[in-house]
Amino acid sequence: MSTSFARAFAPSPSRIDDAKAAGLRLVRPVRSRARKAPFVVVVMTILSIGLVGLILMSTVLQAQSFEAARLDQRAAQLRTQQQALGREVERMQSPANVAAKAVQLGMVPNANPAFLRLSDNKVLGKAEPAVAGSNIGSVTR
Repeated sequence: MSTSFARAFAPSPSRIDDAKAAGLRLVRPVRSRARKAPFVVVVMTILSIGLVGLILMSTVLQAQSFEAARLDQRAAQLRTQQQALGREVERMQSPANVAAKAVQLGMVPNANPAFLRLSDNKVLGKAEPAVAGSNIGSVTR
């Protein structure tokens, strides 16, 4: 069957003569294979560059992770400090602390205060000046 196949597709002598007359000639197929070495070098270079890039990226991400953990810890310390300062401010602004500081500075609490009514601008009660040592000797917390 292969001989009949070869005979069926073999060029006829008249076609060979026509091709020679036209200046055509039969050439053998090129049997060269591409060299493997340059391709392997290119692939290995690309893989090496990718691996180095991954290692560098991993190192940078880990360093940033450590920095983020350090900043989180610092933020927690600052929150604690802010809460402590807020408690200190509230303690210092308390009425008992303000009264104690006023007595220390020589101020005298008034036992007979007068009140202002803003709706009609009237003074309620009789305002009398406080005299040192007349009413309250000390303020305790």
